[in-house]
Amino acid sequence: MEITPAVERRNGRIFLINYVLVYLAAPVLYIGVVQAALCDKLGASALVANLPASTYMLGSLCPLLLSWLVPARHYRAVVVWANGCTAALIGGVFLTLALPCPAWMRIAALLVQGLIQGCCAAASHVFMIHCLRGGTTAEGQARALKATFAITPLFAVAGSLGAQYVLDAGIPGVRFPYDFALVHLAAVPCLAFIAWNSSRFQLVPAPEELRQPLGGFLLSCGRALAADRTLLVLWLGYFLWCSTANVVTNFSLYTREAMGRDPNEVAGWTMAIRFGCKALGGFLLGAIAVRFGLRASVITSVVMLGAACLWAWIVPGPAYLFTFGLIGMGELGGAYFPNYVAAISPVATSARNIALLTLAAPPSGIAPALHGWLTDRYGFPASFAAGTLTALLCLGLFRLDRPRRQSA
Repeated sequence: MEITPAVERRNGRIFLINYVLVYLAAPVLYIGVVQAALCDKLGASALVANLPASTYMLGSLCPLLLSWLVPARHYRAVVVWANGCTAALIGGVFLTLALPCPAWMRIAALLVQGLIQGCCAAASHVFMIHCLRGGTTAEGQARALKATFAITPLFAVAGSLGAQYVLDAGIPGVRFPYDFALVHLAAVPCLAFIAWNSSRFQLVPAPEELRQPLGGFLLSCGRALAADRTLLVLWLGYFLWCSTANVVTNFSLYTREAMGRDPNEVAGWTMAIRFGCKALGGFLLGAIAVRFGLRASVITSVVMLGAACLWAWIVPGPAYLFTFGLIGMGELGGAYFPNYVAAISPVATSARNIALLTLAAPPSGIAPALHGWLTDRYGFPASFAAGTLTALLCLGLFRLDRPRRQSA
């Protein structure tokens, strides 16, 4: 199949619609703020409140195994099944909140959600990027990213404000924990539609490779990572980027000290600011990608995360909420890191290389728990200092490598 302008537009629209729904369901799909507020409401410590985000990161091991197990012709089906499973999982969490379950069971359900949803979300993310890469040109990929992330975060604002309305007892008779249950329930149809919509991607057939034994496959992946300096720098950079981004849960918990408000009282507002600014960041990073390339957008996203840590550290009061705007813009590195890897990789190896990149996320899964431990022992400023340091180290890595031309 040839990538015609019509095919490119179709795949770009599918990608955009999927992210519209991802962002509408952001309060549930983005493990961190809402889950931390819920754990806090259930009486958990800062360490436990950070654990759902930690278990979520472990799911990034899944895409590499799938790239070995699943033939290339079925990569699109991985996206379908991953989102279908996530819909079922969130429905299960809804039941634990809607039914009379003890607090420990609900907290356990959130930890399980973090792990399984992490696997499904990582698989969906990696293979959806492969679908975009395999169904668009390099220029079309950059245009699709600019359009998607300049528009779709606004739907996260709507989803976040809706979640805040529910959590603020805006619906008469809906009180804790039924308010959190309703927020979870609203995400289920979004994920079900993403599963169906992803089946409509039109892709250029990727060359099939003979499946190696798992041990040989993993060894060859390790060799490929070690031999490719750019890929290795991006892997280390992504690890540090993830470690910095994982401070977001503490940003939520710190609202009690910075603003004198409970985290659940402003959870929806923080998500709205986070994704409203993400829309601005989407336009900015997209324009940078079109003008200077995807690498420049990756570096800019790291700068945004570091700025968020510094802002949280030094700015109190209502202005503190802009921390979530900066983190929202910086979080777009989660799209630009793997899309840059896809752009510089041949189609035949793009899914594998993206999956290799995501292997940097599981080691960074210790970061949320580390931020929680630093907070419990030394206070929130220690956590923000650690986030600033990892952002600076990430920026330093990019001085070790030079830009690479995008692969045909």
